[in-house]
Amino acid sequence: MAKFALWWVKWNGPNYESRMTVGGKKATVEDFRERGFDRIVVLDGEGRGSRYTGPYYDSGRNDGKEFARWVADHISGIPLLYLTIPFYRPDGSQRDQALISFGYSGVNSYYKGWIDGVLSVNNGNLKGFYWSYESCLQTGNYGKNVSKEFIQYMYDYIHDHGLELIWIPATNDRGVSYLSDDAFDGILKVGGYFDYVFVQPNYYQNKNCIENINGTEQTFPYSYKKLVEKIRYIHDGLQKQVRKQNPNTVVSIEMEADRTVLGIPCRYSGRCPENMGCDHNLKTCYENCREHEHGKAINYALDYMRALHDTGWEPSDRAYYFSTDLKVIDVLQERCRRELNEPYV
Repeated sequence: MAKFALWWVKWNGPNYESRMTVGGKKATVEDFRERGFDRIVVLDGEGRGSRYTGPYYDSGRNDGKEFARWVADHISGIPLLYLTIPFYRPDGSQRDQALISFGYSGVNSYYKGWIDGVLSVNNGNLKGFYWSYESCLQTGNYGKNVSKEFIQYMYDYIHDHGLELIWIPATNDRGVSYLSDDAFDGILKVGGYFDYVFVQPNYYQNKNCIENINGTEQTFPYSYKKLVEKIRYIHDGLQKQVRKQNPNTVVSIEMEADRTVLGIPCRYSGRCPENMGCDHNLKTCYENCREHEHGKAINYALDYMRALHDTGWEPSDRAYYFSTDLKVIDVLQERCRRELNEPYV
């Protein structure tokens, strides 16, 4: 069973730095290994947190090389690493066009430059790349900023170097009626051009679920029943469609939680760790969970385990989002063993 952990980094001006912690101290590779992770995806948030020096191939190559050098120097001991391909600039615009394949002569692609820059750094632990643009809309009718041809060539180019390409697409608040429609859901179009597709159910974050009922958009509570329905579709419907394109593509889910489960108090000062807010009524820090009370957040995170049981699906490969603190995993491991008699990871 392959367990993919997300290792968040950011560009801080002069260089990169790891955002990962265990409580109050910096996390190490050994901290990840001790918790059962054997693969690490090094990412920054769709590109907004990594260095951008300019458009086109040469800048991409320099930026990719700098990123890969930092990873080689700071993240070693895990035999399988996947490095991000940043989609956005720090200002939120695209780093380059993603419509015309960079296989054509004359296409001066930043993305190809980034990949080549990473490849120029010797790292025996490099297993592949992570396509950082999370939107499941891409290549569909509502995501025309990325083409199927672009994704296909990027996949072929990376495979030609003996490496893998993975994707962790977000479904947000959309229900199965949307996800099963290839006019909306790009996973149906390009999922087979990835070696691993870990679908984000996004139940942990969203209170509502939007469905298309006879051509009309309707909003429902994102209930546990809706989560089971989405996971069942990923397993029974989406996986079959993707494997028609590529029988070797692994389709699974991302397990989702964040630091809300830690119940960090903010009391009257309102002070919370970076990128967390303070719920002044509960006097607790929260992140992106649909509820701010840490006990409810834990329950929402464990609902993913329950839903997998209720669908009869035990995917051998999973990705794990847990924000930037490995203590999130510790809390869920303990609770999962106690309530479900099995490990979370």
